[in-house]
Amino acid sequence: MPNAPVALDVAFWRSAPMFLTAVLAIAGTADALPLPTAATLVRIAVVVMAIAAGTGLTVALDRPGSGAYWQMALCTLVILMPIVALHASASRVPFVAVQRDSAGPLLWLTIAVCLTLLALWLFAAHQASDAPENAALLFLPPALLVPAILGAAGSLDETSTLSMLGQSSLVAGVAILVGFLSPPNWRPVAGGIALGAQFLLLWALGRGPVIGHHAGFVVPASAALLITLTVLLT
Repeated sequence: MPNAPVALDVAFWRSAPMFLTAVLAIAGTADALPLPTAATLVRIAVVVMAIAAGTGLTVALDRPGSGAYWQMALCTLVILMPIVALHASASRVPFVAVQRDSAGPLLWLTIAVCLTLLALWLFAAHQASDAPENAALLFLPPALLVPAILGAAGSLDETSTLSMLGQSSLVAGVAILVGFLSPPNWRPVAGGIALGAQFLLLWALGRGPVIGHHAGFVVPASAALLITLTVLLT
């Protein structure tokens, strides 16, 4: 196939930010990076700096098509991940309920996550306006991260956040790579298939949304809203 090298080049550059994020996040979780002990925040910063450097490289090499995928990965890391992590942390606080007047932070964070997802969805739609069949693949990094962070184990410290970041990025990288090596008419459903695979994997790992003790209806409702919005946008 004469177009095979071109297809491989496109698939590599567009899936690379997700594979790079997965490798660095998993290495940070396993303390495989030569960084100071208990310096997980530094490890997250390493992931961010690596993706930022890759984004700059796509600009230097004049690869705007691939640059959108690096930009999406960077926005997911810098903007979406902290907000979703705060939301997940607020969901795990005991006795959160509207009746107890303790649901305010959770409600505001739910709105913030929804608005951020919508903004990233608009970015994906704009960037893929010339090739709409690729939009679902471009939106995968934020789409897969939301259920992963909501289902992170424990108290959602930096280690568990890195772990779920690595897991979701790996799934997204595989989906984007396979998607761009597949016929274009298969790509519109690739995002939905990848999101379904993510839900199945999280279910197999026992990583459903974590709810705090004696929480009111607002806590599972907010998690359901975020997951439903993620599915609809994907």
